[in-house]
Amino acid sequence: MKRKLILAVAFICTLTAAFFAATNIIHALERQTYTATYSMQSGGLNRTYKVIAPVATLPNSAPIIVVLSGIAASFDQEVQRDRFVPFVSKGRAELVYPDGIGKSWNAIGCCGRAGGENVDDIGFLTALVARVDPGHQHPIYLVGYSNGGRMAYRMACNAPGLFDGTAVVKAMPMPGCVVTRPLTLLQIDALDDPDVAIAPGDPGRETPPASVEIGLVRDIDGCAQHSVASPYPAMTTTMWNTCTSGNRVGFAVWNVGGHNFPPPKGMTPGASSVIWAFFTSTAIAPLPR
Repeated sequence: MKRKLILAVAFICTLTAAFFAATNIIHALERQTYTATYSMQSGGLNRTYKVIAPVATLPNSAPIIVVLSGIAASFDQEVQRDRFVPFVSKGRAELVYPDGIGKSWNAIGCCGRAGGENVDDIGFLTALVARVDPGHQHPIYLVGYSNGGRMAYRMACNAPGLFDGTAVVKAMPMPGCVVTRPLTLLQIDALDDPDVAIAPGDPGRETPPASVEIGLVRDIDGCAQHSVASPYPAMTTTMWNTCTSGNRVGFAVWNVGGHNFPPPKGMTPGASSVIWAFFTSTAIAPLPR
């Protein structure tokens, strides 16, 4: 009787182990994305970056989106904030998150450790693009938030043409950074942002006001005065799609939101949906599920 009990327990344990093993295999097969960390030498420093990519092969038509985080933000915080991962889960994009030195970017005159040590972030990002997209097989875009947005403007000023499009969230270029060559640019702001003014006379610490900067870019791109506006309950997008340079300019303004990365709320889409639609020239839609 004792031997039969032992055999029965062993059989149950074997079944349990097999069940968990099968479950893990199924979960692995169902996994849609993977995350990996890479390193490279740039400017005499060891630089790292993280990639979130679909398990399936990324089609050449699918974009690679490089995201420059806000100051002091961890990788997990930025991923949760910007909400781009659903596009990766559907096999429609790859995300690249470069790690700033001291979680900061050298936008010249700011910010944090990177600015204080005059880190060569232009060289790093230029080398990074060649590393993640050799031969320029994919459309490659740049998204920058706050300190990362200032760095995105610095790339537009100092390395124009490196990216196929740029989205700047809640940031203006630092003094001395002047866009002089055509580019595809989306500017995202909020009426109550204490840092970025929308129009001259509005409160805001950064200069120029967002509408002035967009006007300068439109002039450089040769955009027609005609624009297409799409109002939402708490946000309005304005797009200039007929520019002689072949580029496009967009301006999305939320009614409220301060200096935060705009999340989806009710019938109003979040910044990630607006950015995706701008980069891919598609209609603004909810995040894929």
